[in-house]
This record gives sequence, structure tokens and C-alpha cells, in this order.
Amino acid sequence: MIPVFIISNRAFTGKNLFALGLAMTLKEKGYNVGYMRPLGRIPFKKGQEVYDEEAFFIKEMLGLEDPLNIISPFVFTYETQYRLLNGEDLRIKEKVKEAISEQNNKDFLIIVGANNIFEGYCLGIDAINLVKDTKGKVIAIQHWDSEFAMDDIFGIKDLSGERFIGAVINKVPVEQYHHVKEKVVPFMEGRGIKVLGIFKKDKILEAVTVRRLMEAINGGLVCCEDKLDEFVENLSIGAMDPETALSYFLRIPNKAVITGIHRTDIQLVAMETSTKCLILTGGMHVSETVTGIARAKGIPIIVTALDTFTAVDRMEKLMGKAVIREKNKAMKAKDLVSTEFDLEEFLRRVKQ
Repeated sequence: MIPVFIISNRAFTGKNLFALGLAMTLKEKGYNVGYMRPLGRIPFKKGQEVYDEEAFFIKEMLGLEDPLNIISPFVFTYETQYRLLNGEDLRIKEKVKEAISEQNNKDFLIIVGANNIFEGYCLGIDAINLVKDTKGKVIAIQHWDSEFAMDDIFGIKDLSGERFIGAVINKVPVEQYHHVKEKVVPFMEGRGIKVLGIFKKDKILEAVTVRRLMEAINGGLVCCEDKLDEFVENLSIGAMDPETALSYFLRIPNKAVITGIHRTDIQLVAMETSTKCLILTGGMHVSETVTGIARAKGIPIIVTALDTFTAVDRMEKLMGKAVIREKNKAMKAKDLVSTEFDLEEFLRRVKQ
């Protein structure tokens, strides 16, 4: 079994999506592949036990028979924090190492690191320590926001030493793709870092569902429950006059429109354009006319007692920070890895 660690030094770089896409691609090639998240951060209760929610979803997507306590051996919660600070020995490192050894029958074990390379250091389950303990291989993944993104990759390479096999540059804006491919990649490869994949920024992978937006603002649903799993790619605030709003809304596809519950004029205009849902702030009573049109067009209406500023702030924190809950995203990730990732070079390097 070859442990393959997917590591980044920042949150929301696409580690889990890439790991899932890589695992699905390897399985398609006939390899026996496992998955593991040693340090979970999104608690999900199943029975009396708590696991990582994304790890649970990936287990289901990959059809893994391994029990959840092997795939997600430790989740950091308020309860575990309290117990640790009170001196209780939770045997976390031992449980993680046991979970890894339980998957010795696999060809590859894809292990996703925490939000950064030092998370879990006090517990002995940070990425670099686990790489050393398991003699695993390392792929660094970083999203492209500037040339400083290279610093994280070079740092991970130095800390990983001979276990480092390459890098993936993720979420590259379309207008910067040529620059990254023609200038940045040769620069990095000239200094010993093999770039195994360059992935463009993808609206679908960064989109969130209407359901997740509703959860974020503690919203109430007025209509169209069957549309809650539609993807929202953009947020638009409706605070202008209707004429200006129409030209503005026409330029923004697949959006959630946030406006005051009293602005029926904006609500009606928004529904004439590519709108995935209406989010109405500051009250609970929705116009019957608006509700009727929304039902006819299949546009969910969500109401929240929050003010517009607070609602927008909560939703913006979700956008571009994809949590894997949707099969469509998983299949998109697999397609990206199949077409934009150098699998042959990965296999050559990982087996050295």
C-alpha cells in the first residue's frame, strides 16, 4: 500500500475534490484505492459517533466498504477540545496510525491533510509527521491567487524531502491560465518541482446549493422545495431602482438575489432573469403575487429575519469554499483529473 498525501498550507484549496477525482480515476484504471481524512473539521453524527461529513460523502461516492472510523478516525469538535484541554488521553495518534494500517490491502491510500501543514501538530497527526511515519508520498495543491502561491508549494517540498512527488495548481482564473502554464510552470520545474496538473477556476465546483445558503442564514422556505439542490454561482444584491436592476441582473447568471422583503418590484424583475432563488430579508410576509410567480417558475423563496448585510456576509463566506455534498461536483472533479492531471507521471513517481 502506498499512502499518497494531498497537502496544502491554506484552507479551501480543493484538497478533497482533487483527492476524490484522483481516487475515482485510479479506481477506473483498476487500482484498489482507499481514502482517509485523519483530522476532520466538519462534524457529522451517525449513531452515537461523530465523523467528518466530507469523509462520509467520499466513502459513499467511492463505494468503500471500510468502516467510518477507519476513514475518519478523529474529528475536532468542542467536546474533544474540552476533553483534551482537561488532560484526557484520547489516543488520537494511535487511532490514526491504526486506521492507516487497517488499509494495507489497498494499492493506494489517498490521505487528505488538514487546513494547513501544522494543524494537528500537538496531537502528532499533522501532515508532515504522518508522511514521515508512513513513508508516504506527497502532492502539494495550491489555489492560484498570485505568485506567492508558489511559496507554499516550495515550502511543502522542502519539508517533505524525498517524499515529495509533485504539485497541482488549482483554481487558476481563466485570464491567468496562459501565464501560469507558460511562465510559472517552467519556473517551478526548473527548480525541481514537477507540476502534475493545472486546473482552471470552475464555477460549478465553487457553486453552493440553495439549501446550503438557506442553512447559512437560518432561513425559512416559502416555496419550491424540489429546487433546493440547484447550484448558485453568484450573489446579487437588489437595492437599486427596477430599471437599473434589470440590466444588472441580465448580466449575472445562476444567481441568488438578496433584497428586502418589501421590495416586490426588485423581486419581480429578478425572476425575469437567470435567478436560482430569492432571499428576502427583514421580515416574514411575502407578497402573494411574488409567491405565485415563483411557484410557476420554480424559483425558491427564502425568508430570513437577518438584515441584508448580515445575510450577504454569511453567504459570501460559503462562495468559492466548496464542501463536497453533491454528486455533480464529484463527477466534475473526476473529469478534471482525467483530462488535466498527468496520471502516467504520477504513477511513475509514486512507485519510485
